[in-house]
Amino acid sequence: MRHAALVLALLLALPVRPALAEPLDPTPPFIIELQNAIRNDDKGWLADHLHLPVNFFNKTKQVISSKDWFLKNYATVIGPELKANILKQDPETYFKNYQGVMVGDGGRNIWLDDFGDEGAGVPARFEIITINNSD
Repeated sequence: MRHAALVLALLLALPVRPALAEPLDPTPPFIIELQNAIRNDDKGWLADHLHLPVNFFNKTKQVISSKDWFLKNYATVIGPELKANILKQDPETYFKNYQGVMVGDGGRNIWLDDFGDEGAGVPARFEIITINNSD
């Protein structure tokens, strides 16, 4: 009987776990990181988040096939109009479809995709898949 009382006392002392909450959307924090990199011209951060090859649309379609090419052509790829569109994006209200997440609008935007797998225990890992910097 003493043993049962001890077990009951231990069970009652366990903290009550709240119901599992909905997982937080990892997209807005990544958009904020992207905006900070754009704002600060953090070319290294941006290059590290390219999912090569990246489609780049300017006057013509090009393919960014290396980080070196991106770094050498940064001013053309991430022009002032594209920067403005990225920075005015509200991180909480982004466009998302089967192709990924669009940050910016019109012809000046950056598309991201999540290469994580929450179901397999791999956290969200956003990478840049397309850059549009045209009218």
